[in-house]
Amino acid sequence: MTKLLQFLAILTTGLLILASCTKEGPQGAPGEDGTDGMDGADGTAGCIQCHDDNEDMKIISHEWALSGHVNGGHMGGFYGARDGCTDCHSSQGFQLAVIGSWDNPGPDRPLPANCYTCHKIHETYTPQDWSFRVAEGGINFLVNNENTDQGSSNSCVVCHQSRTSSPTFDPGSGEDVSITNRRYGPHHGPQGNMMAGVGKSGAYEISGSLAYANSEHATNSSCVSCHMADGAGSSGDFELGGHSKNVAVGSWDDGSRVINANGCIDCHASYPDNDAITGFVQGARDNNILLIDELKQLLLDAGYIDNDGYVINDSVWVSGDNPLVVPSDHAAAIYNYKFVTEDQSFLIHNPNYAKALVTNSIEVLE
Repeated sequence: MTKLLQFLAILTTGLLILASCTKEGPQGAPGEDGTDGMDGADGTAGCIQCHDDNEDMKIISHEWALSGHVNGGHMGGFYGARDGCTDCHSSQGFQLAVIGSWDNPGPDRPLPANCYTCHKIHETYTPQDWSFRVAEGGINFLVNNENTDQGSSNSCVVCHQSRTSSPTFDPGSGEDVSITNRRYGPHHGPQGNMMAGVGKSGAYEISGSLAYANSEHATNSSCVSCHMADGAGSSGDFELGGHSKNVAVGSWDDGSRVINANGCIDCHASYPDNDAITGFVQGARDNNILLIDELKQLLLDAGYIDNDGYVINDSVWVSGDNPLVVPSDHAAAIYNYKFVTEDQSFLIHNPNYAKALVTNSIEVLE
C-alpha cells in the first residue's frame, strides 16, 4: 500500500510539472474585419415625429387650459369617482365608454380630460397616435340605438348624447303616462342627438304645424367645425376656438359676449367678423328664447314642472309615491322641453328641427 501511495504521489507531481510548463504563445496577427452591421435607429427618431421644434403643442396646451372640459368642474372630482357617472366625467371612464363599456365603477383618482382621453397617445410613437379612440363608422345612441356618424365629432357625441329615460311611449297613443322621476328627460348633454335630428334624436316628434327637417348646422357643420375653428380676435388669450372648444366667450347679460367668426364664416359670409356674427346670433337667440319660454310657461301653468324644470305633481317633486300621470302627448312635450333646454344652444345647433319640437309641443298643450 505504501508503494502504491508513493507511486501516485510521484505521478501527480509529474503531471503538475507538465501542466506548469504549458504556456500560451504570442498573440497572432489580427484577422480581416467582418462586414459592418446595420446602424440602429436614432434613439430620438420616434419622439421627434411629434416632439419637434415647433410650438404647436404649446398652443394647444394654452387653449385646453381654458376649456370647460378642464375648468368647468364636470370632469374628475366627485362625478369622476362616482359609479356610472365616471364614463363621461373622467378620462379613465371615457376610454372605457368609447369601446362600449358603460356603467363602470369610478377610479380612485379620476382625471379630467387630457390628451390621452380622446387620442391614442404613445401607443405607436408615430403621428398615428393623434388618431381618435372612437372607431370609424359612428356610434349608436344610448337612448334608441340609432347610428350616427358625425366624423371627427364622434368623440364629442360619445358623451354629449341623451341617456335612456323612463318611461318611453308612443306620443300618439292617447294613453296616460306615469312619470316618477323629477329629472325625467334626456340628462344634461343631448347635443349629439340634436345634431342628428330627424328620426334619430330620441326626442318626441309630435305631429303639428311644423314639419321636422334638419338645418344646415346639422348637415354641413359639426362640433369640431364650429367649436374648434381657429380663434379670431381673441387677443392672444387662446380663449376662442381650437382646443378651448369655446365657440363663444363672455356673457350676454353684460354685453361681453363674443362669438368666434371663424367657426361661422364659411356659411355666414355676410357676417365676417366677431362683432357681426355675435349681433346676428343674439337676434336669433332672443327670438328662440321667447319660443322656449312660451313652452315653459304652458308646462308651469299645467303644474307639470317647477321653475327649475323638475317634474312635479301637486307642487311637489314626483316620486314612486307621487307620480305625475298625463296624456302621452303631454309627457312628450315635457321631454321635448327638457331636450331643447339641456342642449343649451337655444335651438341654434339645429334650428329648424328644434323649432318644430318646441312649436308642436306648444300646440298640444294649448
